[in-house]
Amino acid sequence: MGTISVEYSSNLYWLGRYTERAYTTLNTFFNYHDKSLDKDKNAYKEFLENLDIKDKFGDHRRFIQGYLYDDTESFTISSTLRFAHDNALVCRNVIGSEALAYIQLAIDAFNASHDKNLRLSLMPVIDYLLAFWGSIDDKLADGEARTIVKCGKLVERLDLYFRFWYDYKLINSEYEKLCNVLARVRKGFCNAQHLAVLVEALATEESYKARLEEVLESLNRLFEEQAA
Repeated sequence: MGTISVEYSSNLYWLGRYTERAYTTLNTFFNYHDKSLDKDKNAYKEFLENLDIKDKFGDHRRFIQGYLYDDTESFTISSTLRFAHDNALVCRNVIGSEALAYIQLAIDAFNASHDKNLRLSLMPVIDYLLAFWGSIDDKLADGEARTIVKCGKLVERLDLYFRFWYDYKLINSEYEKLCNVLARVRKGFCNAQHLAVLVEALATEESYKARLEEVLESLNRLFEEQAA
């Protein structure tokens, strides 16, 4: 451990976060989109609220176009995929051309997805993101680089699972995966103070729900330099 520069560590970490953000929010988006079509035109408002995004859309139809395709806002799927690509490009010599290509293919599929059947037209995006993760697992020879990308992936996944109140057992399962990955990072990479908050708060379902704001803050500061 310790062979990856600080710059690359940051890019690899955010590569993991942005690819996971695109993947999980797309899957969650489909649930709210279907609900909006079936019975509740305002279901999208709950989706935005859980992500702490102000409703600037006004109705479900504008939400779909804006949240997916508006590349002027940092929270949209379009921007998230672009941020993932930017970080992957910087780390190309670390992650390899194949992993970068899968992100580009996801972007190309996304840009071609303007279709009435959103779920069907966006499925290739999800498939290419999964292929990216497969490439990282199978082809990334540097163990530290792979570990850092996975840290970003699992932090982002937990952040979103917390916000959307996923089942506690599923949250615990992903948290255990994160702990297993953290056991392989170099000393000092993870902030022990924030990790301690997560360990305590996740002891019970009631505890993490009561302390959700604190849990999210510690999760997102997990790799900040620890105060002396």
